[in-house]
Order: sequence, then C-alpha cells, then structure tokens
Amino acid sequence: MTGAEIIDWTSIPNASDHLPWYKNKGLRQLNFMLSIVFMSEFLCGYDGTIVGGLQALPSWREDLGHPNASKIGLLNAVSFIVGLIMGPIVSFVSDKYGRKWPLRFYGYTMVLGTVIGCIAGAVHKGGYGLFVASRAIIGTGLTSFLIGALIIMQEATHPRSRAQVAALFDCNWILGSTLGSFVTFGCSYIHSSWSWRIPYLVQLVPAIYIVVALQFVPETPRWLIAQGRDSEAFAFLVKYHGNGDDTDPLVLFEYEQMRRTLALENEAKKLTWLEVWRQPGNKHRFGLVSLMTFMPQMNGSSVISFYYTVVLELVGIKGTATQTGIGAGINMWSFLVQIFGVLSLGHFRRRSMILIVWPLLMLGMALLAATGAVFAQSGQTNTRAGIASVVFVWLYSGTSSYASPLFYSYPAEVLNYSVRGKGMVVWNTVNQVWGAYGAYVHSIALNKIGWKYYCVFIPILFGQWVLAYFFMVETKGYTLEEIAIAFEGNAAAVAGVDASLQAERYTRYGEKSEESDSKMEEAAVDVQEVNRLA
Repeated sequence: MTGAEIIDWTSIPNASDHLPWYKNKGLRQLNFMLSIVFMSEFLCGYDGTIVGGLQALPSWREDLGHPNASKIGLLNAVSFIVGLIMGPIVSFVSDKYGRKWPLRFYGYTMVLGTVIGCIAGAVHKGGYGLFVASRAIIGTGLTSFLIGALIIMQEATHPRSRAQVAALFDCNWILGSTLGSFVTFGCSYIHSSWSWRIPYLVQLVPAIYIVVALQFVPETPRWLIAQGRDSEAFAFLVKYHGNGDDTDPLVLFEYEQMRRTLALENEAKKLTWLEVWRQPGNKHRFGLVSLMTFMPQMNGSSVISFYYTVVLELVGIKGTATQTGIGAGINMWSFLVQIFGVLSLGHFRRRSMILIVWPLLMLGMALLAATGAVFAQSGQTNTRAGIASVVFVWLYSGTSSYASPLFYSYPAEVLNYSVRGKGMVVWNTVNQVWGAYGAYVHSIALNKIGWKYYCVFIPILFGQWVLAYFFMVETKGYTLEEIAIAFEGNAAAVAGVDASLQAERYTRYGEKSEESDSKMEEAAVDVQEVNRLA
C-alpha cells in the first residue's frame, strides 16, 4: 500500500484539452446546465437589490403603509429567518429526490412570492403584511437554491473548470443586482404603484426560465451513482466531460473516483455529529466554514446593498432618480471589480487576499464615518463631504467585491467528502443567522445613530482579520489530498482515502481493522488501474 501513488489528475489527457468549449458539444451542453445555476444566482442578486431600491420609491412606501425602520428591518430579515429551518429539509430532499429539486423549488417560490408581493397595496392600503409574506416565501426558496447550487457546481462541473465556475458563481449576483438597479432607476419616473410593481414582476421571467429549463437537465453523476444508477452516471461523464468518448482517460478516472468516494461517503453518513466532531481536523474545518460565512455577512457590505438609500440620505443625497442612479453605478463598478477578483484567484494566495483586503475595508469604514461626521457637524450643508462619502461607498463596495468570489470557492475546498453534508448545514445556519441579524439590525442602527454605526464595523473587521491570520489554511495550487494534509497530517494523502474516516476507525477500534486494510488495498488497485488507462 505504501507504494501506491497519488494521481496527478491534471496530467490525465481529456477530450476537452485541445478544443475550445464552443467546438466541444459536450461542454456546450454542460454550460447550458450550469447557466441555470448562474441564472438562479442572477435572480437572487436582482431580487436582493430591488428590495433595497424600492425603499426609495414614494409609491412603495405608501402602498405598504409607510413602514418604519424596525418594520423594514423585519421585512429584510424574514427571508433569512425562515431559511434557518430549510437547511436540513433541503439536504434530505436533494439526497432523496435529486439535486434539481432545490433549484426547481426556488423557481416555484419566486413565482408565488412575486405574485403575492405585487398584490400588496392593491387590495387595500397598508399592504405590509402581504409583502412580508412574499419575502418569507421567497426566503424558503433562496436557502434551497444556495445549498442546491453549491452541490451541483461541485458534482456536475468539468474538473478542469471547477475552480473558475465556483469563483464566477457570485459574479452573477452582481449582474442581477445591476439589472435590478437600472430597472428600478427607469421605473422611478413612473408616478404610480407600477413604479415598484414592474421591477418586482420582472422576476417572473428568470424564475419561469429556471423551472422550464430544468426539465431538460439530467441529474448529477454522483447522485446517480448514489442511487445505484452507475450506467447513467457514466453516460453523463462520457457525454458532458468526454465529448462522447467512452474511453476518455479523465472520464474513466472521474468515474472510478466517484464510485470509491461515494463508498466512503456512505460509511461517513452513519457517523453521528459527535463522532464527526471528534475526528482530527473537523473542528478546524467547521470553524473555517463558519468564519468564511461570517466575514462577508458582517463586513459592512450588506449595509450598502440593503440600505444604500439610507446611506446616501445620511450625507444629504436625496431624490429617487439620483439614489437609484447611483445604486446602478455602484453595481456596475462592483461587477467589474469582482471579475478582476475571479481572475486574481488563479494567481494570488487565498489567505493573502483576505489579509490585504480587510485592512482596506477597515480604512473604508473609517472614511465613511469621517465624511458622515463632517456632514452632520456642518448642519447638513457641506456638500463636498456628501460627494466624498459617495466616492468612499464606491471604493468600499469595489474592495469588498474583489474578495467576494473567494467565499463561495473556499468552503468547498476545505470540506472533505465525509463531512460535506454536515458542513453545509453549518454553512447554512451561520449564513442565515448573521444574514437575519444584519438585515434587521442595520435598518434600526442607521436610523438611531446614523454615521456612527460605521464605527461598529471597524473592530468587527479587525477581529475577522485576526481570526483569518491565525486559522486560515492556504489552498491555492493544492489537490484535495494535499489540503487534507493541513488538517489531518500526511496520512490524509494515502491513495486518496479519506483520512478522517481512517482516523475515526483508529479512534473507535484502537487499531486498523481488516475492513480498513481491505478498502485501502482496493483503493491502491484502483490507482494502479487508472494510471494504466491514463
């Protein structure tokens, strides 16, 4: 066993190596499948932005009964609150009925939630309750989508492009957000309730596309193998990853690796939370997943995305058209910077990116607080302070967007096969808790203490930087086995066998079992066979 080699899969030839994607039929069809995942994130960005933009429209405020800061906070937080209960449900459904169902459910909830939201204020004035119900329905689908999308991206994407797809995923949020800003800006000139209903109704187009397009998409190969449908899984890999060549060496490698990994994964599912927690390295993994969710939720960027109209009003910038126009510009700028961030992931170390960006965010918050203080102390007459504040909002948004792609790729890299399901539950719980906190508290805090609220984020950002400095594990350029070494030691790299499972066997039985030896010997045979085929 000690003589078995770890395969460098990047050196295995593949049908896609010498063909651009547009000449590779399999990759074209696979990209169509991934476009549905990207469209879902696009819709998420559109939906999240127009809710903030609608707050600048007098007709929206009138139709909802002029909600105060606390009610607006609850309106934004309710989608995160309902999302807390969805994590385990989505996990069960995607394992039992297929990976497409979370995205399909998201499409259904967006259609239903949008229709209910548009009714608010039409039946009777003060339609706040109906709009909150709309946000709650959409929130259940949003959580379903986020978990389902991350799973599909890992299981269906071609291995050559998995890192790029994960990084590009969040860029679609900015694209949707940009469209949402421009639609809201254009409709701000309508002097009726349609000024906010039209932007809300636009959501139906991508939602219906998601529901319809999913009918033409197969299940992921890993789910098919888990259901005992190995031949269908192999056909998927041949068609989408091998351009129809059933002797493609990389396809043969992927197929055997999936079968072996799923055998280990099925064994891991029998472990309780306590047993998983006791495995070497998992406390570190779960801690990093929690940190990588906490950092983007509580770095201050959500203040600008959800409440940029309030942020602008704090420095005297008012007027619906002006506010929505600035919002559209911020989103376009953030998208360009985020694309640059995606390209940077191929060259810069993950840990270094965080350690450089976070001090810049601290400086940005200090400058926003300073310009806000100058404007307030001038009796709200210092227009130069207001203009400077807008410039700093743009710079802050751009800096935050630059690091944004990292937070969707890094958790998938540090979670190994045996704990990915439980790790995603941790990810969703932390994401929903801090999302709900931020969405509710930001509105009240901005209303109560104004620019001083920016100062709250400076120590939070510093604390996040310290945690990242001491606990982040660098993953750039490493295989999954090599990443595992950082958590469990050198034994993690033996023939691709999940070291956490091996460690659990040692913990429970005190020595290697015959079953453990048998599985490792089988893995060695698989390695040698794939090497021969490659």
